[in-house]
Amino acid sequence: MSLSSIQEKIFSLSWEPALILLAAFVGAEATAAQTPELARIVARHVTAIGGQKRLDSIQSFQMSAIVNERGTLHPLFIDRRRPNLLRVRMMHGGDLVFTEVYTGSGSWEGAPGKENCAPDSGARNATRRAAEEFDDPLLAALSHAATAQLKGRVRLGGQDLYQIDVTQTDGNQGSYFLDSHSFLLNRVRNHRPMHPGEPSRLVELVLDDYRPLSGVLFAFRSIERDVETGEPLTVGLLLWGEANVPVTGDPYAIPATCH
Repeated sequence: MSLSSIQEKIFSLSWEPALILLAAFVGAEATAAQTPELARIVARHVTAIGGQKRLDSIQSFQMSAIVNERGTLHPLFIDRRRPNLLRVRMMHGGDLVFTEVYTGSGSWEGAPGKENCAPDSGARNATRRAAEEFDDPLLAALSHAATAQLKGRVRLGGQDLYQIDVTQTDGNQGSYFLDSHSFLLNRVRNHRPMHPGEPSRLVELVLDDYRPLSGVLFAFRSIERDVETGEPLTVGLLLWGEANVPVTGDPYAIPATCH
């Protein structure tokens, strides 16, 4: 499905059903403070990426990706399952070197045979937030929002964007930028450390190269950079993905070697 065809499918929505759609992602107290304009924009975003019916039909994903972190390449295999199960396996030279998992209620991580069942709170929260981003970062943030506010239009990277600021119930804050023409998520900005224990910085995640998986558009290319310095931090490429793949056993289970 091309970007132009997605734009052709975007249509004007009356504010009542748009608010109902927004309420599906945002808690009642946060929804009550929203404007019909924000509700319409979120509804158009859901339509642009494929629609609520197609989103709901996807219950799991298997993906292969590669991340370039300041010149170091990390091949990754990713398993996701609704609502918040995640396993990321990092490979090197064809061998598994590190696994990071969120089980739905806790996390574990580490090299084979040396898994840590009690990561520190920073690592645990980062893994949880990644696990919650099953559909996309904006919809995940709205589903855990304490407040959400449409800040208006801004121009970044030569593009006209809607800025939506979200504060989640855990205090995490972020700005989400939707393309004003396609209504696809263009970028995310938030203050956070790149790795647990590092100082917090304003990081910008830019999303690009949207392609369909089971009728839903996902960004196949991304770059993270330090907003203050402009320094590239990571570049991610999604190489392959498939939805609702039957998997035997429990890929998220805590291994017997975990300590």
